[in-house]
Amino acid sequence: MQLACDSVVPGLGCEYVATGHSADATHAAMTAHGGDAHANLMEGKTDAEMMEMKTQMDAHIRQLIDQHD
Repeated sequence: MQLACDSVVPGLGCEYVATGHSADATHAAMTAHGGDAHANLMEGKTDAEMMEMKTQMDAHIRQLIDQHD
């Protein structure tokens, strides 16, 4: 299973592709990549904003994975 970062955040211009043997593994790889490579997108956010952003991003990643599953 594969998921391109640019499909998660269109227009970001990131060429990373998360891969995994399952939806959970692919989700974990994409989440880890986002935290490492795109931490700047979270600069200046409050803890509440960070939690909301993470919740929305997790849901979006799951939706994209489910579409390709």
